Amino acid sequence: MVQIKQKFSYNRAMSRLKLLPILLVTALLAPSYLFSQAKVAVVDFERAIVESVEGKKSAAKFNARVEAVQKDLEKRQKDLEELTNKLRTQDRVLSDAAKADVQKDIDRRQTELTRLNEDAQKELNGMRDELLRPVAEIASRILQVLAAERGYTLVVDVSNPQTNVIYVNKDVDITADLSKRIDTELAKQPLQATPPASTAPRPPAAAPTGPAPRPPVTTPGPPPPKKQ
Repeated sequence: MVQIKQKFSYNRAMSRLKLLPILLVTALLAPSYLFSQAKVAVVDFERAIVESVEGKKSAAKFNARVEAVQKDLEKRQKDLEELTNKLRTQDRVLSDAAKADVQKDIDRRQTELTRLNEDAQKELNGMRDELLRPVAEIASRILQVLAAERGYTLVVDVSNPQTNVIYVNKDVDITADLSKRIDTELAKQPLQATPPASTAPRPPAAAPTGPAPRPPVTTPGPPPPKKQ
């Protein structure tokens, strides 16, 4: 069966990015005295990237490729179902040799469809990483600068499912600010264009071992001392 159902949503857009290892803080595990002195902010790191201008461009490219792949796989699936139906409905009129040929064709098409589906998943995962990695790296640097400027002791990434956050006051949410700064930075220094990923058939892909960790957020250093 056709299994490509991906869309470039922020719920999984970063699922396979591998950025520099950064400390992830889970709010409920921190000692209580920390919060009595801390200046805390939260950010939806994934959404900030995907809702930036460059992120939206990447989403359009990715979704266009998903739709093309989906259309091709659905056509192959339909052809396979028609062939299977032919074998079932014409079982009494086909000779044993003819039925064997049809069954052989069905098996070949099923094997090919499975391989193409695996290849498509691998291609789309790689394409998503390629599109988002440059923006994510810039966003990570911008976030650290933003946190230091405002003197945050702790910034919690609420896009990470391992971050156990029950309630967030919108006044401490810096997601929109991060997204705007991403746009400002890339307006001054646009990303260099990368060649499109090859769409040629690939060898059978191995089953994925699981998503890589999402890009977490650092605890920024203290802000620079004010001038007297």
